[in-house]
Amino acid sequence: MNRIKLLPDDTIRKIAAGEVINRPASVVKELIENSIDAGSQKIIIELKEGGKNLIKIIDDGIGMSRDDVRLSVHEHATSKLNSIDGLESLTTYGFRGEALASISAVSRLKIETNDDDSNTGTSLSAEAGEIKEIKEIARAKGTTISVQTLFYNLPVRRGFLKSDSYELKLITETISAYAIAYPNIHFTLSSDGKELLVLPKADSFKERLKIFLEKNVFLNLQEFRFTNPMLSFWGVISAPETAKTFYQLQQIFFNLRPVRNRTVVKAIYEGYSGTLRGNNPNFVVFLETTPQNLDVNIHPTKNEVKFADERFLYDFVSEAVRKTLGVQKRAEILEETALFQRSLLDMDGAIQGFWQLHSSYIFAQIQTGYCIIDQHAAAERIIFEDIVKKDEKVATQGLLFPIIVELSPEEFSIYEDIKETMSALGIETKVFSGRSVVCETIPSSVTMTKTDIQELFLELSKIDKEKLSYKEEIAKQIACKGAVKANQRLSQPEMEALINKLFACKDPYFCPHGRPTIIKIGRDELDKKFGR
Repeated sequence: MNRIKLLPDDTIRKIAAGEVINRPASVVKELIENSIDAGSQKIIIELKEGGKNLIKIIDDGIGMSRDDVRLSVHEHATSKLNSIDGLESLTTYGFRGEALASISAVSRLKIETNDDDSNTGTSLSAEAGEIKEIKEIARAKGTTISVQTLFYNLPVRRGFLKSDSYELKLITETISAYAIAYPNIHFTLSSDGKELLVLPKADSFKERLKIFLEKNVFLNLQEFRFTNPMLSFWGVISAPETAKTFYQLQQIFFNLRPVRNRTVVKAIYEGYSGTLRGNNPNFVVFLETTPQNLDVNIHPTKNEVKFADERFLYDFVSEAVRKTLGVQKRAEILEETALFQRSLLDMDGAIQGFWQLHSSYIFAQIQTGYCIIDQHAAAERIIFEDIVKKDEKVATQGLLFPIIVELSPEEFSIYEDIKETMSALGIETKVFSGRSVVCETIPSSVTMTKTDIQELFLELSKIDKEKLSYKEEIAKQIACKGAVKANQRLSQPEMEALINKLFACKDPYFCPHGRPTIIKIGRDELDKKFGR
């Protein structure tokens, strides 16, 4: 008995469509790309029920003739490719016919279009890949595509779609990406009759970006541009000290196509050279190269791309980020730390040690000039690394007089979620009565008063619960509250001990929150300021 058989055409179409169209957001992606390729200046997106029951895209692009629209829903029909050789030089997003054929195979599709205002337009209706009706209509130049009841003929696939709100979230993210890449296009999004996004034309991608980021995040972005004969790389990245556990936006564009590329992401993180300390930066970066250097067909949806020389890509991107931020490679940091320590030792026997400014900053002479150390930031780094050491129990000190604090309802709710993590970090507590909590031990490396404990719980209550699942986030707050404060006088031995401990840290140059611990002023800079 023959076990291998040819599949029916209808089944083949559905399988092929499923590789490209997997949810409403992928429909929106394909249709927006078609609108952009058609030279549209305004794109309107209307949705119902998260795009499950209606996705309508209205554009003012070049439109299609009757013959073109008839062919557009057939497989392997395209306006963008004449032969296989053309794949290497393709500059448009994709094949209009391929996208519409895939969408048509899994929905009820309607296309209304016109390529000439002096002529009548065309309306085409298709269902499950079959054209049902073509007729003349009166309409202006441009195209309107309506996709109804997505996956109506694939109930299992439709059943795997998530809630309306989740599908809408993915669609919004998709539209936002193209809106950033194409600030010269007006985008509008409405869902179930409510207007969600109105994005008028902007002068630059950065101006458009303001809409999608919090003000403080946007203001701390650093702009850059690097060009090489093989590749151009530009965009914005966040300063290391502003990176948080959760980023707001990380977006990569290759030739203005929003994509995923692990090499670029790894290279960007490498460019920060350890200054992130487990946090994640925001970035929007653009890479531009000739089509011959880029393979956009490694994934059916073209969400992933591969560069011709991934090693070059990694080195170019990481070095560009490093230069933009002014940070050094990890090996260079370690080498400089060793030189810095030796410089302090060499000079110590000849200055009178260290001295304090405003009981907050420690000054130290080095061979190449002098350095200023923020005593609070330095102490934070020391404590943070001491209490987050892997596979080591945090040394604790019992309090002679345990500290009792009264927590607010919000603070007590957070406390119940994190008390075990706090115990693992050296702060052992128990409920005294009601919302009163007694603190019995603290890490041996910190000094904490009742006010410090109260402020610790207050700060923890302000942090998202998701972030508090990370031990490091709680450790940052403990380090902050338990560290040597500003306006606190230190003796010579105390200053020396602080600096020695700082340079025993893995990352002595930044506190856990990303602020610098040390500022170096070179002798050359001093000479220049004094006109020497």
